Amino acid sequence: MRRILPFAAALLLTCSAVVTASAQAPPARLPESIDTASLPSYRINATLLPDTHELSADVTLEFPAASAGTRVEFLLAAPLSIEASQPAAQELPAKGAGAAAALLGSGRARRWQVQLPAGQRTLTLRYRGRMDFGFDTPEQEYARGFSETAGTLGPKGVYLAGSSLWYPWLGDTLFTFNVTARAPEGWMLVSPGAGTARDASGAAHWLSQDAIDELHLVGGPLQRYLRSAGKVEAQVYLHEADAALAAKYLEATARYLEMYRALIGAYPYGKFALVENFWETGYGMPSFTLLGPQIIRFPFIITSSYPHEILHNWWGNSVFVDYASGNWCEGLTAYLADHLLKEQAGQGAEYRRDTLKKYRDFVGAAQDFPLTEFRSRHSPSTEAVGYGKALMLFHMVRQQLGDDAYRRGLQRFYRDQRGTRASFDDLRRAHEATSNVKLQALFQQWVARTGAPDLRVLDANVRRDGVGWRVSGRLHQQQKAAPFTLSVPLRIQTGNGLVEKRIDMTGRDTAFQVRTDAEPLALQVDPDFDLFRLLDQRETAPSLGQVFGAKAIVAVLPASATVAQRAAYIAMLDAWKSPLTQVTVTSDQDLKQLPRDASLWLFGRDNRWLAQVFGDDPAIGFARDATGVQLGTERVDYAGNSIVAVRRNPANNAHAAAWIAVDTLAAAPGLARKLPHYGKYSWLSFAGDEPANKLKGEWTASDSPLRVDLRPASARNAPLPAPPPAARKALAELPAVFDERAMAASVQWLAAPQREGRGLGSSGLLQAGDWVAERMRAAGLAPAGENGGWFQEFPVESVPAASGSTASAPVKPGTTARNVIGLLRGSDPAFEGEWLVVSAHYDHLGRDGPGVRVSELGQIHPGADDNASGTAVLLELARVIAAAGEPCRRASSAEKPIKTIVRCGAPAAAMTRAN
Repeated sequence: MRRILPFAAALLLTCSAVVTASAQAPPARLPESIDTASLPSYRINATLLPDTHELSADVTLEFPAASAGTRVEFLLAAPLSIEASQPAAQELPAKGAGAAAALLGSGRARRWQVQLPAGQRTLTLRYRGRMDFGFDTPEQEYARGFSETAGTLGPKGVYLAGSSLWYPWLGDTLFTFNVTARAPEGWMLVSPGAGTARDASGAAHWLSQDAIDELHLVGGPLQRYLRSAGKVEAQVYLHEADAALAAKYLEATARYLEMYRALIGAYPYGKFALVENFWETGYGMPSFTLLGPQIIRFPFIITSSYPHEILHNWWGNSVFVDYASGNWCEGLTAYLADHLLKEQAGQGAEYRRDTLKKYRDFVGAAQDFPLTEFRSRHSPSTEAVGYGKALMLFHMVRQQLGDDAYRRGLQRFYRDQRGTRASFDDLRRAHEATSNVKLQALFQQWVARTGAPDLRVLDANVRRDGVGWRVSGRLHQQQKAAPFTLSVPLRIQTGNGLVEKRIDMTGRDTAFQVRTDAEPLALQVDPDFDLFRLLDQRETAPSLGQVFGAKAIVAVLPASATVAQRAAYIAMLDAWKSPLTQVTVTSDQDLKQLPRDASLWLFGRDNRWLAQVFGDDPAIGFARDATGVQLGTERVDYAGNSIVAVRRNPANNAHAAAWIAVDTLAAAPGLARKLPHYGKYSWLSFAGDEPANKLKGEWTASDSPLRVDLRPASARNAPLPAPPPAARKALAELPAVFDERAMAASVQWLAAPQREGRGLGSSGLLQAGDWVAERMRAAGLAPAGENGGWFQEFPVESVPAASGSTASAPVKPGTTARNVIGLLRGSDPAFEGEWLVVSAHYDHLGRDGPGVRVSELGQIHPGADDNASGTAVLLELARVIAAAGEPCRRASSAEKPIKTIVRCGAPAAAMTRAN
């Protein structure tokens, strides 16, 4: 199972692990070199009884041929009683190693053994029992964790992961499966692989002929929404009908699947499903993700955690992790999902900077470890290494190889390792094979070694060199540990643009010289944060993460605080407790001087240390007065708001100082819960007792030791001109919002010979009208025709001949046609009663309709390149706008209100937007 774990201002998905059914696309097959016959295979028939929390199951487990005649062990959930077993199952003492030991030690598991007779490799079991292990909330240091359960089955739904041991568990063995499960009326059940969540008989069927490492069964009373995404079916399961929310996720699924298909290779499953859970979770499984009801409605999830989870179906759920040699898939997934989307938005350098900040703020010598020892994230420090350091490794590999070779390496890795457990070495070999570049030293340095280089630029100077200039200096690694081998990017800003160069560094000191044609203005070392290294505090603005990650904190409470205020402040500090941090609580009256070896929490507007630590600074936009605070370009009043600001500790700028002012104590618990998720920010404001975030930002950092002003001393008081941006292309691009294949499919259906050209009065035109109405409904439009339906009928008396043609027989008397009208409600009350209409006609000439040339009478006129394509565009536009959720506001009301569709000589498919 793969789990989302909240950190900073986003959520990460981790790798540890009125709608009808439709045909399921077959799962993609493994390469021929992968022999699934060598894997165990499960056939399970299960029945769920939510009212009594019971599960009953009949299981046939077929082992590989080599297992015939051997003893086989498995674990099963302790509450499950085996009613029948062939061969007979014998219970063993509760002892084991690794994951089995932990499961047995928890008391949730029982250990069994069977002796397979000679020539037999099949085990059949029947068991039954209560599956409801309850919930707990694990400690996650500062990050607020979700409630977790080893397994639950009740009236609200079912959640059974592999760790629930609801099926005979064979350890880390990969396997295939075929599951049939029955649940109460209205329930849908989801598992990995291909199948259906509920068929006409009320049973769910799921199977995978590809290898998986864990079998989940989840679901409950759910509504299902479907959409084709090429050969994959996008699915959304929600507790309550919400077509707009479903449409957003279906659209995002199709786009992300196509992006990763082009970047890596074919998606390995026949479906990808978003399943709404009945409590707050963020879990990812092969071919689906299980998210809580609030999580799926956070607007940032669909562009952050959601693509991360989709990508895990390539990394972690198709190419599996060889955990014994280190978990590579978290860093690779973060790089190709979270980082890639920021890169597409032009924020790749900022994302890498924040990644390095987390390592600096949360990883000290005591918390550091090599990537070979990373298994899963369970703290900010393990996240900073397992996600962040690995992410930066893959970025450095890309920088060394170039984008094209890096993409080829990813594709080779996926092609070679699909269906197997892979290691960092396997990933390295794939990149070497496609680039002819040796990477062993680079991987060895960053995978097997701890620590990070701490760079400085020394002795930088400029001198005239003929018609140009020469910039020289020295790069120095000042960490106590041995120097790293680096390729260090340098950027020199000149009056004519940027000069960029890489300096190969193999020792502690390396001299450099760079020639420029124009006068140099400034030198920057690693300006885009392309290296994994230890950030100096001055390279980034002070932020909350520095305080939360500090090893020592002095919390200063105002001596004037009331008993209730003091209790609220102490409760906040208790919520942020960490075994890695020593917190000393004192009063502003008792504190005699600022600590040099600790970060600070200052509480209250009347704290006596505020003036010294948080003095006005117009350069960054900070100022305080009696009624409020200036934060950047915004002013925030104290009344009704909570304010948080972070500055450097004046006694030692390597440490940070944070100030918190709450207007009402009712906001304190919510603030304590939320602040750990805003670690990257220098200042924040929250409104109300909830409290709701209104403003957030970072101060400007301008004193980096890796940035040198090269101008003459007399010119350095003037600000440097803004440098031109260093253009970089993203590793991959999201496909266009408009679905080319969907539009082509619409044209093909409307222009198919079965429609016979959709002539007036024809059965083909009636079919087309019904089909367009169904497409509008599926897109999320509401019917806006007569009597609450989709259609508006009108008589057709005559149609003029087309230019250059001879009109055929006139329209038959009594001929009628239909407009198809779908509605999207607007959101601006200022335009109440006004309508915008987008329309396209969906009829055509048929065989002998008005306008057909005499020489072409009787021939089918499909009309693919005019009205069929226009209707296809209309339907795709409707789908995209509806998928965006709440309609955008009208920009102008210059047009006259259109109350109805004008009666015309050709039926129209129309999408209206009304306020």
